[in-house]
Amino acid sequence: MSINDRSSRRRRGIAWPVGHVLALAPVDVWVRMIVRSGGVRPRYWLRLGFILITSFVGTIATVHERVVLSLLWWVRNKKKRRAGSPSHQENQIEHEPGAVVIVGYYRTGTTHLQNLMSCDGRFVTPRWSQCLAGQGFVFGWAMIRFVLVPFLGQTRPQDAVGFGPNWPGEDDFALCSWGGCSSIPGRFIWPSRWDDWKRWHGLEGLSDKEMNRWRSLMAMFVWKITRGKQNRDRVVLLKTPSHTARIAELDRLFNGRVKFVHLVREPGAVIDSNVRLHESLAGHLLEDGPDVQTLRDRIVEEYAQTETKCCQEAEAIGSGRFVRVRYQDLRNDAIGTMRSIYGTLGMDFDERAQASVEGYLGQLGAYESTKEVIELGEVTGNEETIKAEMIERYKLDAEPIARVEIEHVEDESAKTWRGIGSGMLVAIGCIALWLGAVWAVHSIWPGFHPRLIPAVWVCGAVIGMGARKAAGNGSVGLGIAASALTVFVVVSVAFPVSVINYNFASTPGYTTQDWLYHNAKYGFEGLRSVASMVFIVLGAVTAYRHGVANDIPIPGRPSKTDPKVHK
Repeated sequence: MSINDRSSRRRRGIAWPVGHVLALAPVDVWVRMIVRSGGVRPRYWLRLGFILITSFVGTIATVHERVVLSLLWWVRNKKKRRAGSPSHQENQIEHEPGAVVIVGYYRTGTTHLQNLMSCDGRFVTPRWSQCLAGQGFVFGWAMIRFVLVPFLGQTRPQDAVGFGPNWPGEDDFALCSWGGCSSIPGRFIWPSRWDDWKRWHGLEGLSDKEMNRWRSLMAMFVWKITRGKQNRDRVVLLKTPSHTARIAELDRLFNGRVKFVHLVREPGAVIDSNVRLHESLAGHLLEDGPDVQTLRDRIVEEYAQTETKCCQEAEAIGSGRFVRVRYQDLRNDAIGTMRSIYGTLGMDFDERAQASVEGYLGQLGAYESTKEVIELGEVTGNEETIKAEMIERYKLDAEPIARVEIEHVEDESAKTWRGIGSGMLVAIGCIALWLGAVWAVHSIWPGFHPRLIPAVWVCGAVIGMGARKAAGNGSVGLGIAASALTVFVVVSVAFPVSVINYNFASTPGYTTQDWLYHNAKYGFEGLRSVASMVFIVLGAVTAYRHGVANDIPIPGRPSKTDPKVHK
């Protein structure tokens, strides 16, 4: 089925909910985006409704930190103004170790390079749990990591690249979820408003207020991810395709303490891959998408403009702060290419960094992505001209460096029965703690009769993680067992919770059968409510997700092959 056929079919029916890319953006941000984009048609209301539910969760989890940090930042800037600092210095990033920014248009391989560089413990890079809720901070991000587990797979929807709450993320999503300061809404939600939202891509055509908001949020986000004793001494590592068109502004924002790695790739592959990216994320749209040719032409135009702006602004950056790398060289010899990048930027690719990168690549194995046959649009004469210019400019037709193989480390097979046994012990502990909490709350406030059904979500996470850790790796059988144990926990506490809260039919004259019947009836009535069923499903799914998780290595985390890389 072609992309046009699929688009036509989607236009005829209801747009079903998805785990949306901006699901955790605050409600007020969503309201502003909806108003700016002209509203949402009725057939997308179900999808929008689900988004607003998850948005409410993101709002509640982060509102206190968002308000407090905004006030503190306002006070900080006010003190700077009183001290006589120029207005353009109010939002400069004052992180002494500086930053490295990976640039390159969408689908040029920047995620792979970010993952490789994240293996080096001298860098701190934002994680997806932070980027998908940029408005949060310590408590909010911890909650978001927990909340995201049931909704995120282990790989991205558009390819087989690792993905999850703890994986390196794109800061552009953080600024979008925090304040709508991104081209993402016009790219993946309201494509009819492409030109309006595109202003954020290269920070061109913005009002002074909008520009200051972007600068402020960017500075605050970097400040947040560099908090903590370890992170204060680490170099910030950022990656966002739109940064390719923001080099001059980023240089100003970091006051010259920033270096750039520009990744380039064969332009035909980049354009085709971008068309596929938009198709894979079509379920996130809140309006009918454009035809494939319109989409392709937009991508070609923006791609050309972005790379041209990058080259122009890079001329003002010293050679020791800017390095260009071909994707084919990075794929063929990651270690050699990394050593070259570090050397050009005046950094040391030491043994520890190399061992960490090799450990990550060894566990990762060969990258394979099955590509569905879809309509990609017609290649126009303008596109051919642009591609030829890029190939010549970046010498993409030159012979790539020789391929160097990395020894693959086989995953351990899961010890499922040991994991199930551990999950059972954790489940028993969950039951004891749940009943203890209900008894404590009811004892302190006798008029309050808590069931604490949301605790099943926590139990699911703990059971799944405990089972997987004992098993050594995840498996489908372990995930099913963890999910079943989670349901067992909530069912098991239903009757004793009823007894603690009410102890129905405990007065003289009632039989034991009456006592059993009434307490059981109350207990299981609590499980049948819509809210209870939602939390039970979330708990079971969370347990399953943790139970099936395999050892796809997360960059920046200790490797099996070298557990001493990061301390």
